[in-house]
Amino acid sequence: MEITKNSHRNTWQAVHETTLAIREGRLDPALTDWLSRQGVRVETALFASVRQCDQRLYMGTLVDEKGRVLEYLANLDLPEDDALDDVTAELGPKCSYHDRHDPCDPVTMALMIQRGQAPGLAAQPA
Repeated sequence: MEITKNSHRNTWQAVHETTLAIREGRLDPALTDWLSRQGVRVETALFASVRQCDQRLYMGTLVDEKGRVLEYLANLDLPEDDALDDVTAELGPKCSYHDRHDPCDPVTMALMIQRGQAPGLAAQPA
């Protein structure tokens, strides 16, 4: 699929940059390690969003290699506060197959990339 709208290209770029930052440990190597310890295959997951809420507290959304959408809360100082939840069943219009999906949404774009409906991370969208 060719991405022709600037807004869709911008969303693709945001997912691309977030994914590389986490995969390469540039955001926080401890977060990348935490995700790996939770069973996330960081090298294949697509990271739709991540927010640093506090010094060592992150929350975000990812799409794994199976197409599941997982939301996480990673408290790198208090592991008992951690959470990793599969929210795939609750996606609604965020699902790229939904008739009202919006490629400007980072979760939708990550699903589109994972499902081959948008260029993969190795390519720049046209």
